[in-house]
Amino acid sequence: MITALNLANNDLTKDLYRLQKVAYQIEADMLEFYEIPPLMESFEQFLKSNETFYAYLEDDDVVGAVSIAVDNDLVEVTRMMVDPNHFRKGIAKALLHYVERKTRPSQMLKVATGAKNTPAICLYQSLGYQFVERKVVKGSVELVFFQKEQRTSEENV
Repeated sequence: MITALNLANNDLTKDLYRLQKVAYQIEADMLEFYEIPPLMESFEQFLKSNETFYAYLEDDDVVGAVSIAVDNDLVEVTRMMVDPNHFRKGIAKALLHYVERKTRPSQMLKVATGAKNTPAICLYQSLGYQFVERKVVKGSVELVFFQKEQRTSEENV
């Protein structure tokens, strides 16, 4: 089940924060870069996030989550995380579909990941996200950006 999550100092938010640390540590190891903002974020900073979070729950356990930031006609996926014990179960795909269903037809969806994160890149491309650009950040770490235009309701039929 996917549900909106209000960040508060409670057990569910603490579980989400722990998941974030585990998930982004795996990406940091993959990228050989350990200054990923969600990995460096304190719990207090996490609680102050202005992003909208959606959690994927199984038996009341947070096994995946996505967060978005909305700026008029742009919806940016700012965080995507899945519990490593639940990789390859379609959780990230379900979370992205959920976000897509929540966006207006006029909105553009944008995602980014490390250039070495092949599983994420394959997921985004399989869902119709188009490569937009590659940027070098923090020395030699490369990020790749993808976007997807939402279809009008007539095109979805």
